Amino acid sequence: MKVGIVGASASGIYTALFLSRAKPDAEIVLFDRMDKPGKKLLATGNGHCNLFHTPLSPSAYNQPGFVESLLKRYDEKALLDGLRSLGVATFNKGELVYPLSYSASAYLSYLLSLCEKARISFRLEEKVIGVNENELKTNKGEYHFDHIVFAFGGCSQANLGSDGSLFPLLSSIGYRVNAPRPVLCPLKSPDVPKSLFGVRHTAKLFLKRKGKTVYEEEGEVLFKKDGLSGIAVMNASSFARPDDIVRLDLFPHLSLPELTMMIAASASSLKQGYLSAILERPLAEYIEKRIGICDKKDEKCEKIAALLKCLEFKVSGLYGFDSSQVSRGGIDLNEVDENLRSKRYPNHWFVGECLDVDGLCGGYNLGFALLSAMVVGNAL
Repeated sequence: MKVGIVGASASGIYTALFLSRAKPDAEIVLFDRMDKPGKKLLATGNGHCNLFHTPLSPSAYNQPGFVESLLKRYDEKALLDGLRSLGVATFNKGELVYPLSYSASAYLSYLLSLCEKARISFRLEEKVIGVNENELKTNKGEYHFDHIVFAFGGCSQANLGSDGSLFPLLSSIGYRVNAPRPVLCPLKSPDVPKSLFGVRHTAKLFLKRKGKTVYEEEGEVLFKKDGLSGIAVMNASSFARPDDIVRLDLFPHLSLPELTMMIAASASSLKQGYLSAILERPLAEYIEKRIGICDKKDEKCEKIAALLKCLEFKVSGLYGFDSSQVSRGGIDLNEVDENLRSKRYPNHWFVGECLDVDGLCGGYNLGFALLSAMVVGNAL
């Protein structure tokens, strides 16, 4: 059996390895337009490679029913067993699973060594420019395969390999492609002043739409020159629309009376700069400016506390693909069966982010890369 895999991504490498274990005599070739394989994998988990989240909850994905159907066949234990079959040792850090090396570069190096041992071929700096049921055409030649697996990712972080250039190609041969958009990215807001650039603060975030909360999460918020970032914000971007409101409770573990008393105590000790007891200077100055002149100390402390518990910014849009971790959209799930095999061309298969499946931060997307690769590797 001869298999061509388009994309030397995490899902592409996983698929090649699982397939080579099941079919040692299979000839497997991975194509990638980049000069090195697995570049996006190196950026995962802040360089530590968060393999997946446990539990791998379907509700963390934009397509929960579809993911749930796959997890019924390959749950978290099956994913761990699959990694162990490759000799990968792991450890848990809370709900996050990492390779024992705690290093994305070491992990990728190990996977590539496995590929070399299994005689899996890589054709790098080779861009696919044509495809039909059994053939791939690249900028360097034409190839015939018994099966073709698409593992080329989405549109996020083109510098790491995912530029979405293959979506129009697949669309031209009949596949339905849902228009990609960036997710897991910062949110733009005209209400964020440049003076807050670089300030970080833990907060409870509420994404509000017409008065209703559509998403909430507690985590670190990073203020940018023209918007908001941080894991909580990036997760909220998966649900955000222009004109939504981001409401921040900067002290979610304190009640309004408790925070008011704390501010009043600091104000009794210092006439100026008392907010530095609880806030970084740029944020303290911004809050003071928002409150304005208030002669009564008690009233001012109450207003400051109320603002810190309900600091709002209007969303004007999302940052672009270059600032997003993944993209939403891609191959419509109605194009594939329960084994991620194409219904249109039976010799085509799809894994990873090129499918219209995306998850929240915290190992969900790399977890889907592993899950989908196990499904296709075993089915092939």
